[in-house]
Amino acid sequence: MIIRQVNPLKRFIMVLPENTLDLLNIFRLVSIGDVMYSETNREIKKERADGRFDSERVSVTFGIMVEKKFVDPLLRRISFTGRIVYESRELDLVGKYHTVHVVPGVELKIESRERFDRLYSFSLNYSRRRSRRIICITLDNEGVAVSEFSNLGLRVLYSKNIPSRTKMYEEFVEDSTYEVFDEVVKLMQGILKEDKDVDIALLGSSISVEKFVGYLGRKNAKNVLEKIKKKGYTSLGREEGLREALRSGELREYAEELKPVKDSIEVENFIREMSGNPEKVALGLKEVLEAAKMKAVEKVLISESFLWENIIDERLSSLLDEAEHGRIKLRVILNGLEASDKIRGLGGIVATLRYPLRLSEIEKDGES
Repeated sequence: MIIRQVNPLKRFIMVLPENTLDLLNIFRLVSIGDVMYSETNREIKKERADGRFDSERVSVTFGIMVEKKFVDPLLRRISFTGRIVYESRELDLVGKYHTVHVVPGVELKIESRERFDRLYSFSLNYSRRRSRRIICITLDNEGVAVSEFSNLGLRVLYSKNIPSRTKMYEEFVEDSTYEVFDEVVKLMQGILKEDKDVDIALLGSSISVEKFVGYLGRKNAKNVLEKIKKKGYTSLGREEGLREALRSGELREYAEELKPVKDSIEVENFIREMSGNPEKVALGLKEVLEAAKMKAVEKVLISESFLWENIIDERLSSLLDEAEHGRIKLRVILNGLEASDKIRGLGGIVATLRYPLRLSEIEKDGES
């Protein structure tokens, strides 16, 4: 989330959601009675002198007083409906109903006369600039993958296999390897042309990493070579190598800057805790809520997909309220990560506990 502006005098904030997780934060943040401003396109019809009509699409900003809000887990979309209280150009629509569909990349202004303190507190937790990007190249003798890390999540930009090496086709395989390297270099040069602040992490088997660095030198790809800020070693390359790097903490120096890296580290820490001390963790919403009632929860991890599916569940909302007021630690694990799939497989929401509890026995006692 990028905070564009905060105005305590006029009691509004301007925000730019960057990803689907930001949409869920906005869904919880906006209350009935708040005013939401968003730009949209509207078709306007004009009557000619001869009675015929011309139509044109114009850009207009509407402000609606929110009466209802909706969440669509399937489409990952949130919407707000209310009567128009402001229009940036005279269209005679004030007082009529309008729905704002909130999507990543579209700026919003949120005004609250009654609960601006909540808007202000929310704004303090977010940056006023775009999140950092790291490009990760993972390679071995069987292929290469190029992935982008940012607080928007993890995105694979390129992935290609290299033919298996045999003595008969040694020369052919070498040529294929350098063709793939050349494609990666061209991709990176295009990225660096658009964003000079991007750093590169190079991961893979030691032979493959050094071979790629040597190729950059021979190709005189100095701009790419200079941007390699980290070299690390994994047993695998390609997308499997990236998953290995996240599991092993090979990218841990980026944890405080990049949410996907931090998410992966948090989940691996939880798995280790669960394996060593199964009575100091809670699995699934029922167990987490039971532990929260007993003030035993230390930290909650929840998959983004579980949050989308249960955002209007009052039981989950109570837990989110506790986190919002700083009474428990809560971290949402972004979709698209192996870490998120692991949490999903454990019930979608888990927690580490301050002290051991036999939650399964407590639940049975409560049912009997």
